[in-house]
Amino acid sequence: MARISGPFKINGSFGNLRVYEDGDTHEQVLSTKRRRNSKNHHNEKLVTLNREFKALNVWTKIIRRITLDLEYLKKGRLNGKLVCIAKKIQEMDKLGELGFRKIESSRFNFPLVGFCMNNAHPFGAVCNIEPEISISEDRSSLTFKLMNFVSLGKFKWSERIMYYRIYFVISELPDIEYNEIDKAYLPVYLYGTLGRKTVVTEWIPVSNDPRDIVIPIAFDANHLPREKTTVMAVVGFEFASEIQFDTPYIVKDHGTCAILGCF
Repeated sequence: MARISGPFKINGSFGNLRVYEDGDTHEQVLSTKRRRNSKNHHNEKLVTLNREFKALNVWTKIIRRITLDLEYLKKGRLNGKLVCIAKKIQEMDKLGELGFRKIESSRFNFPLVGFCMNNAHPFGAVCNIEPEISISEDRSSLTFKLMNFVSLGKFKWSERIMYYRIYFVISELPDIEYNEIDKAYLPVYLYGTLGRKTVVTEWIPVSNDPRDIVIPIAFDANHLPREKTTVMAVVGFEFASEIQFDTPYIVKDHGTCAILGCF
């Protein structure tokens, strides 16, 4: 496998090679095609495992899409780690038949909590914070709180940080089930129907003075989270070294983000 750099973008395949864009790093990758093994079609166990593996990729793709508002705060390849989490959740389906097991993140969402979407800057290593995230009874609104927060010395970065702002993103994450009609794994709700909302604060100066930060967020009035979904709360911090003439000077790599709650 090789990565392509240059002014040209190539898509497709030629001969035994194919070119595709890495969904995490947004780099073009050149790789050789895998040969199909005709014997695999006669190996029932392999067919079963391959079918379940497709469910993992459906689930991880949804997570990456519903967190697009945090794209600048992500860094590195995340799909492999998300696939591992999806497999753990899938293996918790003790009632499902092997080859048709569900990914019920609505029931087993704890493996997701704490997952950082930035390999270069782990959330816990950058942000020394203990926020409180609460949710309403009908799961339609959440509140992020950092009470009596003294920001000086709470952020670790290679550059000087003078300002920060907080991203608070909530979204519905549906379960993945095998659809007998389509003969494929599909989310229980289409992507376009999923609830999503993003709130971004103003730039806040790093200070030694305590501050109460309260960020309420809610889905649209006509949308309530449904059964077989988990409400995923992602928090991101973006940093600036200076602000001049209302223009922030964003630090290299922007910041970091992580999933801090699933409800």
